[in-house]
Amino acid sequence: MGIIARQTIKGSFYSYLGVVLGGINVAILYPRILTEDQIGLINILIALSAIFAQFSSLGINGVTNYFFHYFRDLTRRHHGYLSIIAIVTGIGFAGFLLIYGLFSEQILSSRADNSTLLSDYNIYVIPVTFFTLAFIVLDVYAAVQGKSVIGTFMKDFVFRIANMVLILCLYFDLIGFADFIFLYTLALALPPVVILAELGRKGHLTLKAPDADILKKHGKKMKSVGGYHILAGFGNMLVTYIDRYMINFFLGLGATGIYSVTNYVGTLVQIPRRSMGKIATPMLARLWAENKREELQNIYERSSISQLLLGVYIFIGIWINIDAVFKIIPRDYESGKWVIFYIGLANLFQCFLGLGGLLITTSRYYKMRTWFTFMLGFLVVLTNIIFIPILGIAGAAMASAFSKLIFVVFNMWFLHFKLGIVPLLREHAIIPLTGALSYGLVLFIPLPAMHWVIELVLNSILITIFYGILLRTFRVVPNVKQFFRSF
Repeated sequence: MGIIARQTIKGSFYSYLGVVLGGINVAILYPRILTEDQIGLINILIALSAIFAQFSSLGINGVTNYFFHYFRDLTRRHHGYLSIIAIVTGIGFAGFLLIYGLFSEQILSSRADNSTLLSDYNIYVIPVTFFTLAFIVLDVYAAVQGKSVIGTFMKDFVFRIANMVLILCLYFDLIGFADFIFLYTLALALPPVVILAELGRKGHLTLKAPDADILKKHGKKMKSVGGYHILAGFGNMLVTYIDRYMINFFLGLGATGIYSVTNYVGTLVQIPRRSMGKIATPMLARLWAENKREELQNIYERSSISQLLLGVYIFIGIWINIDAVFKIIPRDYESGKWVIFYIGLANLFQCFLGLGGLLITTSRYYKMRTWFTFMLGFLVVLTNIIFIPILGIAGAAMASAFSKLIFVVFNMWFLHFKLGIVPLLREHAIIPLTGALSYGLVLFIPLPAMHWVIELVLNSILITIFYGILLRTFRVVPNVKQFFRSF
């Protein structure tokens, strides 16, 4: 089995364990223990810190993925590459501190009257941003060392265990909400600290002056890549988190809390894509450098088909059980039903693209991916401004789905006409059709009234059977085991 498949399976294993823990935290414990405003506060802190951390990284993650193979040499302490990371992120974080110090009041403003809680805890934006920045930079550095799983394990599994312990302590009155926020912030330090320890144990955590010869040869292009990845990373964070920020601005923390809980369910569609992308990036950069176009086309096809197979299955599985979902999530959050649908659809659109976006990012046309991503960020902001006042939190989710669709179309066009990658396959039509037919078959089977847990299990079994049979009937993947083994 190829390295992408092995790392993806390991990463997805911890991601899905994290999904279970995250589901317990977000869908069961949070709505029953925290108020909607408190949930909104936590998510605004996360959203702002993610956007600021991405900006503070100054594009170093893109540079790491694109150029680290030129520096890789453990015996020579990777020619001082870790020093480059430390200097760049130090400058970026200092810039964030300056901007936030000057404009925090404007950044945290809201038209709603119930967002005063955010002003009480605004100081936490600084440490949360620092720990988030440390994680995203070290996670990528570990991934290019072939250790992509440790970050997933710490962030998706260990941190969520810590989060669960904290929320239960709050429930049993062992701590107050202020203590919860403080300890939650400290828990965010766990993933980067453990990654640091593992890198140190393997000898990758050494500082020396960057190699002047390599910098002289690649420095100009490294600056260019870094500059464009600042825009690309900022665009990605806008796409991921700006909806929460704008909901808070227009509707307040309570609506942000409802949106955040239901949004989580829709994001389950993207898990295979997240795990696959992290390990594939440095490999794709190497294949472009070696001009192995046939292998690149093969990776694109298999990534797109596998992500779409799993994405459609998760999407129809969630939607056929949507009534049961709101037995798990309190009925007070049912106004977020269409948030689940549109966020799931938005992530499903990206499954069509597979690793196509990373193919552009790691090619000589990496600048275009940046402009596409920035265009996506602009579209998300614009459509949120239009849809939120009209449709509320469902409008924010619809804005994401519409923007992602346009983004995917532009990327596929570029893959075909500039990179010579065939982006549309027979399976791109058959897999969604198979999913729709499976959903329809289950939907129209008359079932007697039963407990929601039994209904959820029965619907899930039926959707799995129909989906599997139809996939075999249409010969989408005749031999699943051989398909994944060859990837």
